[in-house]
Amino acid sequence: MTVRVPLAELTAFVQNVLTECGLDATSARTASDVITYADAHGFTTHGTNGLVNIYAPRLLDGRIAADAAPRVVQETAGAALLDGDRGLGLVTMDLAMDIAMDKARTTGIGMVAVRNSTHFGSAGYYTQKAAAAGLIGLAMTNCGAQGVAPPLGGTVRMLGTNPLSAAVPVTRGAPFVLDMSTTVVATGKIKAAHREGQEVPQEWLVRHDGTPTTDPAAFMDEEADVAWLGGPAETGGAKGFGLALLVDLLCGPLAGAAYGPRPGVLKGEPASDDNVGHTAIVIDPSAFGSARTIAAENRTLLDTVVNSPAAAYATRGVTYPGA
Repeated sequence: MTVRVPLAELTAFVQNVLTECGLDATSARTASDVITYADAHGFTTHGTNGLVNIYAPRLLDGRIAADAAPRVVQETAGAALLDGDRGLGLVTMDLAMDIAMDKARTTGIGMVAVRNSTHFGSAGYYTQKAAAAGLIGLAMTNCGAQGVAPPLGGTVRMLGTNPLSAAVPVTRGAPFVLDMSTTVVATGKIKAAHREGQEVPQEWLVRHDGTPTTDPAAFMDEEADVAWLGGPAETGGAKGFGLALLVDLLCGPLAGAAYGPRPGVLKGEPASDDNVGHTAIVIDPSAFGSARTIAAENRTLLDTVVNSPAAAYATRGVTYPGA
Protein backbone atom coordinates (compact mmCIF):
# COMPACT_ATOMS: atom_id res chain seq x y z
CA MET A 1 0.00 0.00 0.00
CA THR A 2 1.28 3.44 -0.94
CA VAL A 3 0.92 6.20 1.64
CA ARG A 4 1.40 9.83 0.62
CA VAL A 5 3.00 12.10 3.22
CA PRO A 6 3.80 15.83 2.89
CA LEU A 7 7.51 16.21 2.17
CA ALA A 8 8.12 18.59 5.08
CA GLU A 9 6.42 16.18 7.46
CA LEU A 10 8.45 13.24 6.18
CA THR A 11 11.69 15.22 6.40
CA ALA A 12 10.98 16.19 10.01
CA PHE A 13 10.18 12.57 10.89
CA VAL A 14 13.40 11.28 9.31
CA GLN A 15 15.41 13.98 11.05
CA ASN A 16 13.96 12.96 14.41
CA VAL A 17 14.75 9.29 13.77
CA LEU A 18 18.36 10.10 12.88
CA THR A 19 18.73 12.29 15.96
CA GLU A 20 17.47 9.40 18.08
CA CYS A 21 20.11 7.25 16.39
CA GLY A 22 22.82 9.56 17.69
CA LEU A 23 23.42 12.13 14.94
CA ASP A 24 23.79 15.79 15.86
CA ALA A 25 21.03 18.10 14.64
CA THR A 26 22.99 19.52 11.70
CA SER A 27 24.04 16.11 10.38
CA ALA A 28 20.52 14.75 10.87
CA ARG A 29 19.08 17.66 8.90
CA THR A 30 21.51 17.10 6.03
CA ALA A 31 20.90 13.34 5.95
CA SER A 32 17.12 13.78 6.10
CA ASP A 33 17.26 16.05 3.05
CA VAL A 34 19.21 13.41 1.10
CA ILE A 35 16.83 10.63 2.16
CA THR A 36 13.62 12.48 1.34
CA TYR A 37 15.07 13.72 -1.96
CA ALA A 38 15.33 10.08 -2.97
CA ASP A 39 11.71 9.33 -2.06
CA ALA A 40 10.45 12.50 -3.74
CA HIS A 41 12.27 11.62 -6.98
CA GLY A 42 11.25 7.98 -7.18
CA PHE A 43 14.43 6.39 -5.80
CA THR A 44 12.44 4.63 -3.10
CA THR A 45 15.13 2.06 -2.25
CA HIS A 46 17.45 4.93 -1.30
CA GLY A 47 14.93 6.92 0.71
CA THR A 48 13.10 5.91 3.89
CA ASN A 49 13.60 2.30 2.81
CA GLY A 50 17.32 2.90 3.23
CA LEU A 51 16.68 4.59 6.57
CA VAL A 52 14.94 1.48 7.88
CA ASN A 53 17.21 -1.15 6.35
CA ILE A 54 20.64 0.53 6.31
CA TYR A 55 21.17 3.83 8.08
CA ALA A 56 19.27 3.49 11.36
CA PRO A 57 20.35 -0.10 12.12
CA ARG A 58 24.01 0.62 11.36
CA LEU A 59 24.03 3.82 13.39
CA LEU A 60 22.53 1.96 16.32
CA ASP A 61 24.94 -0.98 16.16
CA GLY A 62 27.97 1.27 15.66
CA ARG A 63 28.87 0.09 12.18
CA ILE A 64 28.30 3.70 11.10
CA ALA A 65 29.88 6.15 13.55
CA ALA A 66 27.26 8.65 14.70
CA ASP A 67 29.95 10.94 16.13
CA ALA A 68 32.21 10.85 13.06
CA ALA A 69 34.33 13.88 12.26
CA PRO A 70 35.21 13.85 8.53
CA ARG A 71 38.47 15.65 7.81
CA VAL A 72 40.55 16.76 4.86
CA VAL A 73 43.83 14.82 4.94
CA GLN A 74 45.42 16.13 1.74
CA GLU A 75 44.63 19.19 -0.35
CA THR A 76 45.63 21.36 -3.30
CA ALA A 77 43.91 24.39 -4.80
CA GLY A 78 41.69 22.23 -6.98
CA ALA A 79 41.52 18.88 -5.19
CA ALA A 80 41.14 17.31 -1.76
CA LEU A 81 41.16 13.91 -0.09
CA LEU A 82 38.51 13.56 2.61
CA ASP A 83 38.49 10.87 5.30
CA GLY A 84 34.92 10.14 6.33
CA ASP A 85 35.84 8.71 9.75
CA ARG A 86 33.36 5.85 9.14
CA GLY A 87 30.49 8.32 9.33
CA LEU A 88 27.18 8.41 7.50
CA GLY A 89 27.92 8.70 3.79
CA LEU A 90 24.95 11.02 3.29
CA VAL A 91 26.68 13.63 5.43
CA THR A 92 30.24 12.97 4.28
CA MET A 93 29.43 13.17 0.57
CA ASP A 94 27.45 16.37 1.09
CA LEU A 95 30.56 17.88 2.65
CA ALA A 96 32.70 16.57 -0.21
CA MET A 97 30.41 18.20 -2.76
CA ASP A 98 30.50 21.51 -0.87
CA ILE A 99 34.31 21.45 -0.88
CA ALA A 100 34.42 20.59 -4.59
CA MET A 101 31.98 23.42 -5.36
CA ASP A 102 34.10 25.93 -3.46
CA LYS A 103 37.23 24.81 -5.29
CA ALA A 104 35.49 24.96 -8.67
CA ARG A 105 34.48 28.56 -8.03
CA THR A 106 38.14 29.38 -7.40
CA THR A 107 40.00 27.24 -9.93
CA GLY A 108 37.32 26.32 -12.49
CA ILE A 109 37.32 22.63 -11.57
CA GLY A 110 37.20 21.06 -8.12
CA MET A 111 37.53 17.40 -7.22
CA VAL A 112 37.24 15.60 -3.89
CA ALA A 113 37.92 11.91 -3.30
CA VAL A 114 36.49 10.30 -0.16
CA ARG A 115 37.65 7.25 1.78
CA ASN A 116 36.44 5.51 4.94
CA SER A 117 32.81 6.36 4.24
CA THR A 118 29.54 4.42 4.00
CA HIS A 119 26.47 4.20 1.74
CA PHE A 120 25.73 7.71 0.44
CA GLY A 121 22.16 7.32 -0.83
CA SER A 122 21.02 8.88 -4.09
CA ALA A 123 23.91 10.24 -6.16
CA GLY A 124 21.61 12.72 -7.86
CA TYR A 125 21.09 14.67 -4.67
CA TYR A 126 24.67 15.89 -4.69
CA THR A 127 24.89 16.73 -8.38
CA GLN A 128 21.58 18.60 -8.46
CA LYS A 129 22.90 20.67 -5.59
CA ALA A 130 25.77 21.76 -7.82
CA ALA A 131 23.44 22.43 -10.75
CA ALA A 132 21.17 24.55 -8.55
CA ALA A 133 24.24 26.71 -7.85
CA GLY A 134 24.96 27.09 -11.58
CA LEU A 135 27.73 24.49 -11.60
CA ILE A 136 28.18 21.15 -13.37
CA GLY A 137 28.31 18.30 -10.87
CA LEU A 138 29.47 14.71 -11.09
CA ALA A 139 29.26 12.19 -8.26
CA MET A 140 30.02 8.50 -7.98
CA THR A 141 30.53 5.83 -5.37
CA ASN A 142 31.77 2.32 -5.18
CA CYS A 143 30.41 -0.21 -2.69
CA GLY A 144 33.58 -0.74 -0.73
CA ALA A 145 34.71 -4.34 -1.03
CA GLN A 146 31.15 -5.56 -1.48
CA GLY A 147 30.58 -7.83 -4.46
CA VAL A 148 27.13 -8.09 -6.04
CA ALA A 149 28.13 -8.77 -9.65
CA PRO A 150 30.96 -10.68 -11.34
CA PRO A 151 33.04 -9.13 -14.11
CA LEU A 152 31.51 -9.64 -17.53
CA GLY A 153 32.17 -13.26 -18.45
CA GLY A 154 33.25 -14.12 -14.89
CA THR A 155 31.76 -16.11 -12.04
CA VAL A 156 33.01 -14.43 -8.84
CA ARG A 157 31.08 -11.46 -7.48
CA MET A 158 33.58 -8.66 -7.06
CA LEU A 159 31.99 -5.35 -8.08
CA GLY A 160 29.18 -3.27 -6.66
CA THR A 161 26.40 -1.48 -8.49
CA ASN A 162 28.78 1.53 -8.51
CA PRO A 163 26.29 4.32 -9.29
CA LEU A 164 27.15 7.66 -10.82
CA SER A 165 25.40 10.93 -11.46
CA ALA A 166 25.89 14.07 -13.53
CA ALA A 167 23.90 17.29 -13.44
CA VAL A 168 24.07 20.32 -15.74
CA PRO A 169 22.49 23.72 -14.99
CA VAL A 170 19.94 25.45 -17.21
CA THR A 171 18.38 28.92 -17.20
CA ARG A 172 14.84 27.67 -16.49
CA GLY A 173 12.97 24.48 -15.83
CA ALA A 174 14.44 21.22 -14.62
CA PRO A 175 18.19 20.76 -15.04
CA PHE A 176 19.69 17.67 -16.61
CA VAL A 177 20.24 15.16 -13.77
CA LEU A 178 21.44 11.69 -14.68
CA ASP A 179 21.44 9.24 -11.75
CA MET A 180 22.13 5.61 -12.59
CA SER A 181 23.67 2.39 -11.39
CA THR A 182 26.09 0.60 -13.67
CA THR A 183 24.08 -2.59 -13.22
CA VAL A 184 20.69 -2.84 -14.88
CA VAL A 185 19.02 -2.16 -11.53
CA ALA A 186 19.97 -1.22 -7.98
CA THR A 187 20.17 -4.29 -5.74
CA GLY A 188 17.82 -2.58 -3.28
CA LYS A 189 14.97 -3.20 -5.71
CA ILE A 190 15.83 -6.89 -5.88
CA LYS A 191 15.93 -7.12 -2.09
CA ALA A 192 12.63 -5.24 -1.82
CA ALA A 193 10.99 -7.68 -4.25
CA HIS A 194 12.35 -10.57 -2.19
CA ARG A 195 10.92 -9.13 1.04
CA GLU A 196 7.54 -8.60 -0.61
CA GLY A 197 7.45 -12.01 -2.28
CA GLN A 198 7.36 -10.54 -5.79
CA GLU A 199 9.07 -11.58 -9.00
CA VAL A 200 11.43 -9.25 -10.86
CA PRO A 201 11.74 -8.58 -14.60
CA GLN A 202 13.73 -11.33 -16.29
CA GLU A 203 16.28 -8.79 -17.54
CA TRP A 204 17.46 -8.11 -13.99
CA LEU A 205 19.01 -11.43 -12.97
CA VAL A 206 21.19 -13.98 -14.73
CA ARG A 207 21.88 -17.48 -13.41
CA HIS A 208 25.40 -18.85 -13.56
CA ASP A 209 24.54 -20.87 -16.66
CA GLY A 210 23.55 -17.66 -18.47
CA THR A 211 19.79 -18.10 -18.27
CA PRO A 212 17.57 -15.34 -16.87
CA THR A 213 15.41 -15.73 -13.77
CA THR A 214 12.60 -13.71 -12.22
CA ASP A 215 13.12 -15.13 -8.73
CA PRO A 216 14.87 -12.63 -6.40
CA ALA A 217 15.66 -15.49 -4.01
CA ALA A 218 18.16 -16.72 -6.59
CA PHE A 219 20.09 -13.47 -6.11
CA MET A 220 19.89 -13.65 -2.33
CA ASP A 221 21.15 -17.26 -2.41
CA GLU A 222 23.93 -16.28 -4.87
CA GLU A 223 22.52 -18.59 -7.53
CA ALA A 224 22.05 -15.62 -9.88
CA ASP A 225 23.73 -12.24 -10.29
CA VAL A 226 22.42 -8.81 -11.16
CA ALA A 227 22.97 -8.06 -14.85
CA TRP A 228 25.21 -5.26 -16.06
CA LEU A 229 23.65 -2.26 -17.74
CA GLY A 230 23.30 -3.42 -21.33
CA GLY A 231 22.75 -7.06 -20.37
CA PRO A 232 25.08 -9.79 -21.65
CA ALA A 233 28.11 -9.07 -23.80
CA GLU A 234 26.06 -9.57 -26.97
CA THR A 235 23.73 -6.67 -26.12
CA GLY A 236 26.25 -4.20 -24.69
CA GLY A 237 26.96 -5.40 -21.16
CA ALA A 238 30.58 -4.34 -21.57
CA LYS A 239 29.37 -0.74 -21.28
CA GLY A 240 27.89 -1.17 -17.81
CA PHE A 241 30.79 -3.33 -16.68
CA GLY A 242 33.32 -0.82 -18.00
CA LEU A 243 31.60 2.03 -16.20
CA ALA A 244 31.57 0.02 -12.97
CA LEU A 245 35.31 -0.56 -13.25
CA LEU A 246 35.87 3.15 -13.88
CA VAL A 247 33.91 4.04 -10.75
CA ASP A 248 35.90 1.53 -8.68
CA LEU A 249 39.17 2.96 -10.02
CA LEU A 250 38.17 6.55 -9.20
CA CYS A 251 36.63 5.75 -5.81
CA GLY A 252 38.89 2.92 -4.61
CA PRO A 253 42.65 3.20 -5.24
CA LEU A 254 42.50 6.95 -5.89
CA ALA A 255 40.80 7.65 -2.56
CA GLY A 256 42.49 4.94 -0.53
CA ALA A 257 39.12 3.24 -0.02
CA ALA A 258 38.25 -0.43 -0.30
CA TYR A 259 37.27 -1.93 -3.65
CA GLY A 260 35.79 -5.20 -4.83
CA PRO A 261 38.25 -6.55 -7.44
CA ARG A 262 41.01 -7.31 -4.91
CA PRO A 263 43.18 -10.45 -4.91
CA GLY A 264 41.63 -11.72 -1.68
CA VAL A 265 38.21 -12.11 -3.26
CA LEU A 266 39.62 -14.89 -5.44
CA LYS A 267 40.68 -16.71 -2.27
CA GLY A 268 37.22 -16.58 -0.77
CA GLU A 269 37.71 -13.65 1.60
CA PRO A 270 34.34 -12.29 2.78
CA ALA A 271 33.04 -9.15 1.10
CA SER A 272 32.29 -5.98 3.02
CA ASP A 273 30.72 -2.65 2.19
CA ASP A 274 32.71 -0.76 4.82
CA ASN A 275 35.37 1.82 3.83
CA VAL A 276 33.30 2.93 0.86
CA GLY A 277 34.87 5.43 -1.54
CA HIS A 278 33.18 8.39 -3.25
CA THR A 279 34.30 11.01 -5.75
CA ALA A 280 32.82 14.46 -6.38
CA ILE A 281 33.80 16.57 -9.39
CA VAL A 282 32.48 20.07 -10.02
CA ILE A 283 33.03 22.31 -13.03
CA ASP A 284 32.32 26.04 -13.12
CA PRO A 285 30.96 26.89 -16.60
CA SER A 286 32.21 30.46 -16.23
CA ALA A 287 35.73 29.12 -16.72
CA PHE A 288 34.73 28.51 -20.34
CA GLY A 289 32.64 31.60 -21.10
CA SER A 290 29.46 33.27 -19.93
CA ALA A 291 27.80 30.90 -17.46
CA ARG A 292 24.36 32.29 -18.30
CA THR A 293 24.89 31.90 -22.05
CA ILE A 294 26.02 28.31 -21.56
CA ALA A 295 23.03 27.58 -19.31
CA ALA A 296 20.71 29.08 -21.93
CA GLU A 297 22.26 26.90 -24.63
CA ASN A 298 21.80 23.90 -22.35
CA ARG A 299 18.12 24.81 -22.06
CA THR A 300 17.82 25.14 -25.84
CA LEU A 301 19.44 21.73 -26.33
CA LEU A 302 17.09 20.03 -23.87
CA ASP A 303 14.02 21.84 -25.24
CA THR A 304 14.90 20.64 -28.74
CA VAL A 305 15.05 17.08 -27.47
CA VAL A 306 11.72 17.39 -25.65
CA ASN A 307 9.99 19.04 -28.62
CA SER A 308 11.07 16.35 -31.08
CA PRO A 309 8.33 14.04 -32.47
CA ALA A 310 7.35 11.31 -30.01
CA ALA A 311 6.95 7.66 -30.95
CA ALA A 312 3.49 6.13 -30.66
CA TYR A 313 4.51 3.98 -27.69
CA ALA A 314 5.99 6.90 -25.71
CA THR A 315 3.18 7.65 -23.27
CA ARG A 316 5.16 10.48 -21.65
CA GLY A 317 6.40 11.86 -24.93
CA VAL A 318 10.09 12.70 -25.25
CA THR A 319 11.83 13.65 -22.03
CA TYR A 320 15.31 13.66 -20.48
CA PRO A 321 16.96 12.63 -17.18
CA GLY A 322 15.87 14.99 -14.44
CA ALA A 323 12.75 16.30 -16.16
